[in-house]
Amino acid sequence: MTPVPPLFTTLAVSAGAALCRTLTAAVLVLPLLLVTVASLPALAVLPFLRDGELRTERLLRQLVGWTRVLTLRRHP
Repeated sequence: MTPVPPLFTTLAVSAGAALCRTLTAAVLVLPLLLVTVASLPALAVLPFLRDGELRTERLLRQLVGWTRVLTLRRHP
């Protein structure tokens, strides 16, 4: 049995981790996109209601927060 070179093992592990991060992001983008599209009518109406600006700001901050969490890159 021939030993596997350490460089090859390292490359295989890092490629597997990158693939895992990519697939996870791809799976999580769809729900985020659905939530964003579903909130568009609220974003069009809320600014005209009483306390609507505050609620609109909270909604946008939540969407931005979710997007930042989704795009965080953590290396194993």
